[in-house]
Amino acid sequence: EQEAHRVARMLDCPAGDVLIGDRATAANVLAALSRSRLIHIATHGHFSAESPQASGLRLSDRWLTARDVYGTRLSAELVTLSACETGVNLVRAGDELYGLARAFLAAGARSVLASLWRVHDESTCAFINAFYSLWPLVQDGRINKAGALRRAQLEIMAHTPHPAFWAPFLLVGSP
Repeated sequence: EQEAHRVARMLDCPAGDVLIGDRATAANVLAALSRSRLIHIATHGHFSAESPQASGLRLSDRWLTARDVYGTRLSAELVTLSACETGVNLVRAGDELYGLARAFLAAGARSVLASLWRVHDESTCAFINAFYSLWPLVQDGRINKAGALRRAQLEIMAHTPHPAFWAPFLLVGSP
C-alpha cells in the first residue's frame, strides 16, 4: 500500500484511480486496465511453470491471472508489475512465450516493467522510487523508459551492489 500511495503522489494520480485494499478487486482492476495509460500494480506475484496462464497477481478478492489479462484490451504506455516473478515466461514450441508480461503485451501494453525473480520489498521500493522520479524526463522525451530503468538500477547498485537487489527488473516492449 505504501508503494502504491507513493507512486500515486509522484505521478499526481487522482485518489479515485488508486485501487488499494478492498477496492483492488479483479473486476475493478480489469476495468481500470482498459482505460489507463500508466498502470502500476504493487502486490504479490506468482509464476506457475506448470500452467503459465495461471500465473498471477494477488488482488483483494482473487488472483488476477495471465488468462484474465489476455481477455482485456489495453492502451497503456507502461505497465509496471512490482511483484515477484512477473517477467518469468515459459518458452513453448515455436519460441512462444507464456506468462504475465507476455499477457500484458498481447493485451496492448506498449511496455511492461517486470521482475525475473522474487524481489526484496525495501530495495524494490527504492528502485520504484528511483524509476518514477525519472518519469518526467521520459514524458519530455529526454530519456526513454529503458534509460530510466538503467539509471534507477545504477542508483540502487550504488547503495546495494548485489544484483539480487538492483537487477530483478527488466523492460519488455517499446523502450
